[in-house]
Amino acid sequence: MKTSLVFFALLLSPWQIAAFQLPRPKPRYVANIPEDDGGCTPTKLEQKKIGQVKKNMFVPGVLRNPHLPRWVKRIQRTISRKNNNNDALFRGLDSIRTEGGTPMQRIVDIGKNIDFTNKTQTIMWFEVKPQKIVGEISLAAALTVFEFLPPLLLDVDKELMLEDDYAELIGPYILPYENLMKVGSPIECFLRNSPAFCAPTPDDDTVSVCDMDYLERYQVQKGTKHRYGGVAYVKDGNITKVGDVKRGDDGFELKVNLFLNAFAVHVIVDRHAVMAHLAIYQKYLMSLTTGKSDKYKSTWEKNKSAGLLLKALTPRRTSEVNTNIQLLIGPGNSLVGRATSFTNDALTLLNIEQYDKYFAMSPTEIIHDIGSSGSKGWQDACQHAWDAAQKLVGTICKDMEKDFAEDDTSLRDLAMLLWTGTFYHSFIGDFQLDNVNRGNLPLLLTGEKHRQSVAYGTLSTTIGVSTMTRTMDVMTAGKYLYTDDDRTAWDAYMEELVVAASKTGIDGFTLSNPADSYNAIDF
Repeated sequence: MKTSLVFFALLLSPWQIAAFQLPRPKPRYVANIPEDDGGCTPTKLEQKKIGQVKKNMFVPGVLRNPHLPRWVKRIQRTISRKNNNNDALFRGLDSIRTEGGTPMQRIVDIGKNIDFTNKTQTIMWFEVKPQKIVGEISLAAALTVFEFLPPLLLDVDKELMLEDDYAELIGPYILPYENLMKVGSPIECFLRNSPAFCAPTPDDDTVSVCDMDYLERYQVQKGTKHRYGGVAYVKDGNITKVGDVKRGDDGFELKVNLFLNAFAVHVIVDRHAVMAHLAIYQKYLMSLTTGKSDKYKSTWEKNKSAGLLLKALTPRRTSEVNTNIQLLIGPGNSLVGRATSFTNDALTLLNIEQYDKYFAMSPTEIIHDIGSSGSKGWQDACQHAWDAAQKLVGTICKDMEKDFAEDDTSLRDLAMLLWTGTFYHSFIGDFQLDNVNRGNLPLLLTGEKHRQSVAYGTLSTTIGVSTMTRTMDVMTAGKYLYTDDDRTAWDAYMEELVVAASKTGIDGFTLSNPADSYNAIDF
């Protein structure tokens, strides 16, 4: 993000400007905190976890003050309610898109040393490398301003999004390549992606099942008639039943719509933001680059191609964008929080529990868990890409094995970064981008067929645009390797990615153009 985010305050009312300039506490989530539906109250332990995450929301100390006057909050709420439009929120979203979205860039500076550091900070429930002061101020300004903005109103701006609307919102910031899944509806999005999320049933391998019922326990906002969840059965390219309700039965369409909302949460929140970015990539980035001895550092630095691979897969910018993930899924009126029907605390609890689940897994367990949730072809693809990643790391880092203790996991961890940042994120992140922008992964729990209105579309497009940071594609990265053997091994890895993609059975997911896959994970 750029420092111009601070100037977004000029768009606010005088009272809002005054509130922003006062010494502030950490975010207090004042923009109409959603009430829960009264069911499945979090346990005391869960409440403690949620409270700790709120304390770890990052805002520099200069903006912290526990005594923000209550009359300031009341004025903010009054302004929000009386406006009865989305104008203030849209202005805030415009600023977030402008600051978060970036054109394709090569942020891995080959000339710099590997970014080892012992200095870390805790953000929400995970560790990151600290940003530069300018970046911290920008993030603090964004969090401070964004929490005061009113909630999204769906009963205004109800006209449907048009191509010109998307062009205006997206601008030059994203679409770095053409290999995106482009479909016309949420149901088509699910069915096209189903090989990665629907596993064959034990009794009939022509029927596959996708179980989203793990989301049912999380509270939704008061007034929401349903909860997230649903178990969908797919046969011959169609959903044949959801739970016990079969196609043709009364209530089938309702069940499908609710399931598609749960599926959107599963893709965007669970499998992409929490698992891919934080529980896997951030975990191994930190394990490879923090708290290391001088001997460990010199081992990488004296092995040129190996050091280059580590440097390319662990840029500080990756840690910075994961710091900024607070704006995406943080515990208070975040972008996703505004687009879902969860309460703020429920979304936070979901994030914590899914993070803990995957953080505790070894790479082998993660590959199995992700692979076994889909078809046999998808499982084979995950394993094929994992084997190829390990082989490449073994080739480029072959001279280093003697320098590591037998129980050292550095090379395995590096292979996990490579697998996640190329094969997996190319699918779960980049390939799904158009679906996020256009509402084919609709988060709001309505029970009705999704309408991509200007109201929801402006928010969903902001979720897509603001979370794109391009790094270096694999084709470019390979050119910097130091020996012919290393470059040959890299080319072979790119070919194996194509093979892995072909095994998935997912229409359009090919990775046939090396520029379509990125060697360091992007946000």
